Amino acid sequence: MTQLVAQPKTLTTLRWCLVGNPPGEQSASRVPLSKFPFVVGRNGDCDLVLASRNVSKQHAEVLATTGVVLLRDLGSTNGTFINGKRVSEPTPIGDQDLIQFADVEFRITQQTETIAERTYLAANADMEQNWTISRMNEVLHLDGLTMAFQPILQGHKSCPFAYEALARTKVSGLENPAKLFAAAESLGLESQLSRQCRTKAVQLLNEAKAPGALFVNTHPHEVLDDDLIESLAELRDLAGSRRLILEIHEDGSSDFGTFRQFRNALRELQIGLAFDDFGVGQSRLRELAEVTPDFLKFDRSLLIDLDAPQARHRVLVDTLHRHARELGILTVAEGLDRKESAIACQAMGFTHYQGFLFARPLPAAQLPKL
Repeated sequence: MTQLVAQPKTLTTLRWCLVGNPPGEQSASRVPLSKFPFVVGRNGDCDLVLASRNVSKQHAEVLATTGVVLLRDLGSTNGTFINGKRVSEPTPIGDQDLIQFADVEFRITQQTETIAERTYLAANADMEQNWTISRMNEVLHLDGLTMAFQPILQGHKSCPFAYEALARTKVSGLENPAKLFAAAESLGLESQLSRQCRTKAVQLLNEAKAPGALFVNTHPHEVLDDDLIESLAELRDLAGSRRLILEIHEDGSSDFGTFRQFRNALRELQIGLAFDDFGVGQSRLRELAEVTPDFLKFDRSLLIDLDAPQARHRVLVDTLHRHARELGILTVAEGLDRKESAIACQAMGFTHYQGFLFARPLPAAQLPKL
């Protein structure tokens, strides 16, 4: 392949930089692209050396022609990404694009050489508040992630049987879990964040010596493959004797063959399976009989007004619930915040209950007091 070379005029009028948090550094730093091609990798002879085992020895390179800068993967194992999309061929990049070399993230910036230093100093002052990369780096690598735990009751008046782990962070702009995962998705890091949430949940419960089972979540984008099973095997070891139940979201993988194999792998690991948010989208009716989860969590949208006289969906919920119980599936009424809704669920025979009516999500340290 013909090597692309930057034209002198481009380099004298503009300066390209990678700005982010390289492994081992506690704050954002700027790496000028001093020449082209600019090679990034783990080897010491690369122009930018990244001390991450997930980065290949020669991972990627930045190339330039007149008016165009391109990023090319060099056959890396874990991929090169532009704005969350993996690239293999030389691909144009522009000012403020998000760049990933495996699990190391940067933003590429373009500045005129005469004001580059002054502009960077001003931008760096509020980088932690305004940049997705810097904030996600704090969540994933600088202990910015914690978890809250919402009790799940066995019977609407009994003590907690289990807890569902819910992601929390105090990182500015990412306090809301929906915004946190949206930011992770924009960088292609949602699966990594999901795995880290599960590990963090087990660690915090172990430290708090809180008894009970633990429900942990998957992200809809997580692939039900060997990598996920391997991470769950490590989680199983970390949890010790604690019962684990993995929640699969309604929008997750729907390939039946894959689902069945995944269910068998969970059984070998002695990890339970729950279908989450049941009734929101295309409910897993076939899987209920063929794969058969241990728990079925009915979405709050089906239960919130179940007690209302005009609730036409009550017959549907009752029918789905009855079929689930006939298959030996335990049923969870989640999202309950009204006593009347809980009474209606109790009349149907729900086995487990979850919601603000019973308890809000709590830090791990407060759980033993329950």
